[in-house]
Amino acid sequence: MFLTYLKYFFKYIISAKNRQRLLILAVVGLFLSSFALIVLQSTMGGLQNKLMERSKAILGHAVVYHKGQADDVSFQKLFKKLDDQNIHYSKEYEIELLLRFQTFITPVIVHGIDQNGFVPDILRNDLQSSKSQKKVDAIMPLDLAYKVGVAPPETLQIISPAHVDELLGEVPRSQSINIDRTISSGVPEIDMYHIWVRLPLIQNLIQDRLINRIRIYTPMDFKALKTAIPKDMTLKTWEDENATLVWALKLESSVMIFLFAAMSLLVSLCISSGLLIFFNKIKSDLASFWILGASFSQIDKATKYFLHLMSFFSIAGGVLFGLGFLWLLNHYAPEIMPDVFVDRKIPILITWKGLMISFLVPYLISTVFVTFALIQFKREHDLLDHVRSVS
Repeated sequence: MFLTYLKYFFKYIISAKNRQRLLILAVVGLFLSSFALIVLQSTMGGLQNKLMERSKAILGHAVVYHKGQADDVSFQKLFKKLDDQNIHYSKEYEIELLLRFQTFITPVIVHGIDQNGFVPDILRNDLQSSKSQKKVDAIMPLDLAYKVGVAPPETLQIISPAHVDELLGEVPRSQSINIDRTISSGVPEIDMYHIWVRLPLIQNLIQDRLINRIRIYTPMDFKALKTAIPKDMTLKTWEDENATLVWALKLESSVMIFLFAAMSLLVSLCISSGLLIFFNKIKSDLASFWILGASFSQIDKATKYFLHLMSFFSIAGGVLFGLGFLWLLNHYAPEIMPDVFVDRKIPILITWKGLMISFLVPYLISTVFVTFALIQFKREHDLLDHVRSVS
């Protein structure tokens, strides 16, 4: 009996001469809503994920703040915990200085890297003296080099107003460095204000053998590490350091979901109005089913199941079609982005959360309006009264 109802409803909507085109358009709208949601979430998520990966590759997944000698007891306890878990970490002294080239002066964040330990891949070939016989003074991002107007192998000065010499008054200390190579991290906030030098150069400038940053480059359970490290140390994850950026990316995703939820809402309004017209056309057929022996509850359940299945398959089809489109885009799409973008090819990131949102948002909205249409039909039409009116 149930399959007979489904066959009837399907044939009436698809092939009947007086089929309800508004309902067909609403079904296509649900298909497009789920398709657009999964495609946009995956492409936007891919772009956001690539940005975070590039930043974490050079700034680390987390930073431990503590100033002291490398052989400090607190540092040794931290190093032992990280070494036991095979975690990659670097030791550095970070300081804000002034960079001067001829008459041009600009503030920069200088990272003094301990080249005897772990060094990020983007800097490793030059700053690790064990792999390079020639010691390198400094590596500068390409954007900062353009800003200052220098190119390898020119020499410039770093000046520390916080450290002064008493010779002929308080004179800020300075250190000459040679720019040996330029790099590009792909993150504008880093490429405009950061520079990397060997740790001894910074220690010579401040005249102390200190380090104040431990950057962790391997993902791990940072909550457990935060409770295990000594109390005089502070651990901040990349998300904590870039809370504003993380909030902006989440807001961007939320606004996108809201806009497509609004689109699904408009589509579901079409479903509601289309169903009311559809029920008005088939009320005689429903009365015929009742006369032939079907109960009111059977007719109601069959109608409800068909409408939910119609929404389910149209939305699921949109999600599956979107996944196929993303696979083709990931494997065969050309580099369509302009040269100013780091990602010339659109990156794809498909997550379970994105899949669930792409399916549940349009499905739940359509369910609400389908239920509303059914309640309105029951309230305004009675099969027994319709049979009496016809007879």
